Amino acid sequence: MIAFTLALLVIARILIPREPKTISNFPGAYKLITMDESETARAEDEERASFSQRLEDSRIIGILILVGLAVWLYHHFITKNAGLDFNSLNVIFLLLCFLLHKNVYNFTKALQEGIKSSWSVVVIYHRYATAAGILQFTPAGKTIAEFLAAISTTYSFPLLIALSGTIVAVFVPSSGGQWAIQGFVTSKAAEAVGVSFQRGLLSLGVGDQMGNLCSSFWYVIVAGIARVDFRKFFGYGLLFSVVWFIIGVLCFTFLKC
Repeated sequence: MIAFTLALLVIARILIPREPKTISNFPGAYKLITMDESETARAEDEERASFSQRLEDSRIIGILILVGLAVWLYHHFITKNAGLDFNSLNVIFLLLCFLLHKNVYNFTKALQEGIKSSWSVVVIYHRYATAAGILQFTPAGKTIAEFLAAISTTYSFPLLIALSGTIVAVFVPSSGGQWAIQGFVTSKAAEAVGVSFQRGLLSLGVGDQMGNLCSSFWYVIVAGIARVDFRKFFGYGLLFSVVWFIIGVLCFTFLKC
């Protein structure tokens, strides 16, 4: 922790721009003073020309999402003969949203207007829930950990477990969720390789934090509050994550544990 903290301070000092930008260079954040975002919104609308933005504008994508949600509801209520629960209620509301807003862009703009700074978190969290469901309720998470254990040696095990933890954490930015997916499997894999389960779990923790630093989820939260495009500072977090990963893997490979 001491080594990482010192490295963090040194790298941060090196990366500070010689001519820092003032808040007026970030229109979204600057307009928080007046809470008038109409001009920024109009400028964003006029610049919508990329392939991903055209997909957001497409009604076909909206229809595909509607069909997928309707199939899920049919399976839940008709095939499984299940009742109204939290998941099905969420799906019904989401289906109604796309039915009324027609496409992804209109839906996200409505969220922006309705819940301001936290709208992006509401949208992106469903993607993580999907990934978590795949990893928890299919053999995917267990298969990844078992495969890495099978090709590991005493010295390569911490690195490979940290890598697997990073991959999972990028899609599931929750330490508790990651523990549910990988914790027990990592302990058993460490035993099979011949290292302590503490070394395995601490290496998994390195990967968990690495994934958090690589995942856009936490950056989006900060960016939403500050009204700054997360891509403006995402790269700095990636550099810090590399330092964390290297120091963590070296520690849990060679130090007593």
